[in-house]
Amino acid sequence: MNREGYWYVSDVLNHIYCPWITFNWYVLRIPQAKTIKTEEGIRKQEVFEKKVRKHPERGIGGIKGAISIRQRLVRSNRLMLAGKCDYLIFPGMRPAPLELKDAWTPRGKPRKNHLIQLTCYTIMLSDEIGCDVNMGYIHYLKDGLTQRVIVSIENKNYVESIINEMNLVLEKEIVLGKPMSWRCCTDCCYRKICAGYGGSS
Repeated sequence: MNREGYWYVSDVLNHIYCPWITFNWYVLRIPQAKTIKTEEGIRKQEVFEKKVRKHPERGIGGIKGAISIRQRLVRSNRLMLAGKCDYLIFPGMRPAPLELKDAWTPRGKPRKNHLIQLTCYTIMLSDEIGCDVNMGYIHYLKDGLTQRVIVSIENKNYVESIINEMNLVLEKEIVLGKPMSWRCCTDCCYRKICAGYGGSS
């Protein structure tokens, strides 16, 4: 959450991973530590950005001819949600978010956390421009392929329900749900103090 009271997209992802992260971070005010995996992902994105600047004719993620904006801040005042999508592209008249992922392209649907992240950006873009945005892209850095994703109304409703849960944690200190998997607790920095895990709050 930033100083203006907006939730970050990463807050939504963390809450889905485990709602106690929201409690420990924003109620107990104990910040999370950055991981090596996060730092490596940032480095690879910077390498990709240099390639894009060097060869603009190739387009962003293979989408040639599309106007693009790097690290565009988008917001939803309705949900008090904000975030910077890796690229905001205009393959047509309406904008679409494009996210970079340090992963291989999945055979079927995108991973849940990738889909949720993309959904957050389509919600915010829809609120910003006043028109429904229901499409986004994920570019996978390991194989250089881009996946076009249609974001359903069910996905958007799910994200909004998660934000409602997050507001309950912040405003009333009510934690609903449990970790996505108890294996999430194994290397969690909150494990020793987390009430959800059995520690003391």
